[in-house]
Amino acid sequence: MKYIKLLIIFVLFLMSSKLYALTVKPGDTVYQLLSPYMNPQEILSVSKKIKKLGFELKIGQTYEFLKDELVVHDGITRDIVINLINKDVKEVKYPIHRLVTVVSGEIDDSLFYAVKKAGEDDILAVRLAEIFEWEIDFFKDIRKGDQFYVVVEKLFCRGKFIGYGKILGADFINQGRHIRALYYENKYTKGYFTPEGNSLKKGFLKAPLKFGRITSSFKYRRLHPVLHVYRPHYGVDYAAPIGTPIHATADGKVVKKGFTKANGYYIKLKHNNGYYTYYLHMSRFKKGIRVGSYVRQGDVIGYVGMTGYATGPHVDYRIMKNGSWINPLRFKSPTKRLSKKYLADFRDKTEYVVALLDSSYYKYAKLQFIQ
Repeated sequence: MKYIKLLIIFVLFLMSSKLYALTVKPGDTVYQLLSPYMNPQEILSVSKKIKKLGFELKIGQTYEFLKDELVVHDGITRDIVINLINKDVKEVKYPIHRLVTVVSGEIDDSLFYAVKKAGEDDILAVRLAEIFEWEIDFFKDIRKGDQFYVVVEKLFCRGKFIGYGKILGADFINQGRHIRALYYENKYTKGYFTPEGNSLKKGFLKAPLKFGRITSSFKYRRLHPVLHVYRPHYGVDYAAPIGTPIHATADGKVVKKGFTKANGYYIKLKHNNGYYTYYLHMSRFKKGIRVGSYVRQGDVIGYVGMTGYATGPHVDYRIMKNGSWINPLRFKSPTKRLSKKYLADFRDKTEYVVALLDSSYYKYAKLQFIQ
């Protein structure tokens, strides 16, 4: 009986200290939340204090009225606490813990599916593809049985997984070819490098889309799907849903942006050393892109469409050098290399990651040998 009374007292204490929890709905404002407890001048003073903390009330945030406080949960990493008595405002930040883990998987259908099968989020597949996009064409090179191993930081706050930190290193075994990427940064450079110090980032990306499929390749004689006559096709068609972002494959300057009956909406970029790239059949251009604009490798310049002579949504990607067309699928982009004076520091800082990858890859190779 004594224990029952203690339990009742404990429950009553919890009920008195935490009144209720709610979710911010469309139309809710700080004024509405605080008006039962403060006058307009006090609410204005509190609003100024929370604004200084960089806080903004947003739909979907949760908040709780405790006995004398309003606690707004700004995500999982911090709370904004408003004292309803003395009108003070304080910020409570929760520590983020980093755990270095090794994630591995085998391609059966696609990289996305393999990453999901490994119990990870889609964003990890995107980031992994971004690391290797200069080495692997994820439209045509991926095969069933390809393997990946990723040394990645996982972030936790208040006991919950909140996302990924840096990918510290990764192995990708593509059609038997072993490609290793190691993250390194110093005061002057950062990025992913091979164990020999060669940058994985090349002058040109393999493709202007992150994911999709090739529907037509570079040919000197192809039956045109709209005109039904044989003519050259000097690009590669990458099919994707309308609205898919199209990325500049290299740093460059916009020299043409317009519309023609055949090309639809298109952009032409000028790059160093006599290179030009073309992006045809867009649905629209990215806002702010104009002739004379400079773009960086990976910047979005437009979106997939089917304008001009097109039978389905795609981007026709073309490369020209010194007036001659180049097959994008056979194009070898120049390689950048880490300066020799940084190599010793590079090897020292990546030693731990190399050991983790070697251990994982050794286990895979040993298993394959036994089987």
